Amino acid sequence: MAITSSVSTDLVHLASSRGATYADARAVEREHEAVGVKDGAVESVTRTSDRGLGLRVVHRGAWGFAATDRTDEASLRALVDEAFRRAEASASVQRRSVRLAPVAPQRGEYRTSLKRDPFTVPLAERIDHLLAVDANSLGPNVKTRRSAVAAYRTRKRLVTSEGTDVAQEIVETGAGLSVLAVKAGRKPASRFDSRLVRQAGWEYVEHLDLVARAARYRDDAEATLDAPLPTERPTTLVFAPEFLALLVHESCGHPTEADRLLEHEVAFAGTTFMWPEDRGKLRYGSAHVSMTADATLPGGMGTFGWDDDGVPGMRTMLVDKGIFVGYLTSRETAGALGLPVAIGSARAEGWQHFPIVRMVNVSLDPGTVPYADLLRGVDSGLLLEAPASYSLDDKRQNFHFSTQTARVIRDGALDGYVRGVAFQSLTPDFWGRCDGVADDWELHGFLSCAKGEPLQLMRVGHGAAHARFRDVPIEVRE
Repeated sequence: MAITSSVSTDLVHLASSRGATYADARAVEREHEAVGVKDGAVESVTRTSDRGLGLRVVHRGAWGFAATDRTDEASLRALVDEAFRRAEASASVQRRSVRLAPVAPQRGEYRTSLKRDPFTVPLAERIDHLLAVDANSLGPNVKTRRSAVAAYRTRKRLVTSEGTDVAQEIVETGAGLSVLAVKAGRKPASRFDSRLVRQAGWEYVEHLDLVARAARYRDDAEATLDAPLPTERPTTLVFAPEFLALLVHESCGHPTEADRLLEHEVAFAGTTFMWPEDRGKLRYGSAHVSMTADATLPGGMGTFGWDDDGVPGMRTMLVDKGIFVGYLTSRETAGALGLPVAIGSARAEGWQHFPIVRMVNVSLDPGTVPYADLLRGVDSGLLLEAPASYSLDDKRQNFHFSTQTARVIRDGALDGYVRGVAFQSLTPDFWGRCDGVADDWELHGFLSCAKGEPLQLMRVGHGAAHARFRDVPIEVRE
């Protein structure tokens, strides 16, 4: 049985009557279906669902949070008791009182726009589609092939003591694809992508054209097996949108999360190098680099009607023509920094989690140059198409990435493959080397951005276009 709005309203009223200066109740129902195929056979068919209710209170200037998957009267009263006990405990050790930036009460509904609900697609149709993808992944040296499709539905209702009452139904659809090629005397080569996901229906899977993509991934892996090693030297790098999406996520999205500069969880999430006094001054990248956080972007995995603070979806600049200008905030972090809420970014993975600052859709803004023209401006360089391994320091300032696939650029055209390419850089230095962004912007989705203690895996979105970077030192790994 769904958790009704009246249950949430009654809980908020009860918490307020007991002295909470703020209270909200968030009811969440989630369902997930996935089908996977490996090497020509169905590997898995899964279906999961859960539902529950989370209650937050501010009492004695501190947060208290508790959650339950039961709706009987005794459980709900115990939920309120537990939230207040935790607020009392927090108040005894807190360094600063909770201050929430003001937001007008919100009312309304938000639903994902769908052409075909992925949960209504027959299982046989999904399996047949994946078997066709698998067949097109076959290659002389391909030893392992995997593909999958998945659907996610989240229904949420948020009621607050300030008069907000909003309901949302978010549906996401995605796919995963990987091939592994192996040849005697060569390092194995893999080509994969698990970030093919969008807030949309089954039409997005059809848009992906997984059958054609499988052939491209197969060819990339086969070519990389026999590719030579490049020369280890500074070179011009052109990054594909799917690679840049991850770079934006790690080097801009995370360090602009306001809870990092407030040191809410330094030991796990780390801090930042983008401090309040740097806003409007810090040179983050070249004048070609602008980055935007947008919770209103159609199809984005970070798109919503309201965040879990009840803040409506907004759009704000994080980097403007190379200058750092903004943060991702919750009402709490905006209040602590004395800022208005420029964009609501408080989100929780599920009903049993406390909302924390999470990315929405953080994107590199498109340029005006066609990709072909960007490529023609390279006499000698590399096109890096997809990330492989990566690591970053806890400030998101120093990072190291390797690539699955590297294409040689010679005289403005693609000319073969190389293998073993990696690079290391500092964030401002790397983005400062950008001398062109193409106009072929595309949106990517991430299913599992990890943050928080206890750990929460959040879905976020990132857009990017091809972009060119000059004189980036590369490393070569056998």
